[in-house]
Amino acid sequence: MTILPKLHAIYNSAGLKPLTGHSTGHMFDWMDAPFTRFFDGKGIVGCAGLSLFEIMFLEHLAGYLTPKNILVIGNAHGWSTLAAALTFPEAKIVAIDPYEPGIALTNRLAQENGLKITAVEAYSPDGIKPACAEHLDGPVDFVLIDAVHTNEAIITDFAAAREVAADDCFYLFHDVVNWKMTEGLKHNQTTSGLDGRLLTRTPSGMAVLFKGASPDLVAYLDCFSDNPQLLQAYRDLVRQTMVKDSFGEAIAAL
Repeated sequence: MTILPKLHAIYNSAGLKPLTGHSTGHMFDWMDAPFTRFFDGKGIVGCAGLSLFEIMFLEHLAGYLTPKNILVIGNAHGWSTLAAALTFPEAKIVAIDPYEPGIALTNRLAQENGLKITAVEAYSPDGIKPACAEHLDGPVDFVLIDAVHTNEAIITDFAAAREVAADDCFYLFHDVVNWKMTEGLKHNQTTSGLDGRLLTRTPSGMAVLFKGASPDLVAYLDCFSDNPQLLQAYRDLVRQTMVKDSFGEAIAAL
């Protein structure tokens, strides 16, 4: 059963209507249209959290993973944190973020809905180890990194998470393609020796790093990944056949 109705109901009950999953083509080619913000009755609040499609990707990981301790780096309004708690209801979750209103909201919604979440007002990377030591029962075995979107930040976030993580921890990174963080991802993969996938078929271009995944999980991840050469050839074909070159036509008519 999907977590989506419950996740939406939690936020609707808090007076925050999720705005998520929209096509860029329906929203004036706005790149952030798929991602999640909220209408609070007066205006749009929140930053661009995991899209509806990416939440659907996350929830199906429950068919392959059974984490006991989850770390979320970058909580904002708690959308992804609550989605992880609904996906993995037996896991304990600690989420860190310096945004105090979002921390308070997340803890309130977690308490009201019986979710095993503790949100902590803290910065990464320094706040990771203390938060995990205080609120989790053992090493982290699932990490979502969705904080500062730079190559340098995901390198330091990943390094700090590795210090509290199990050897076979599963790492999920948001916004890798859209925020040009592939260099940071490659650094993390090279230094850790973990396997990885760039999930080019997700709206933000998420990525995962992992060790010892089952063949079934790898097959699932491959459904969201592309062969780089084939993807480039496909994009070239789209450019040639689907994109109207008005400037080129004007030049040809001279």
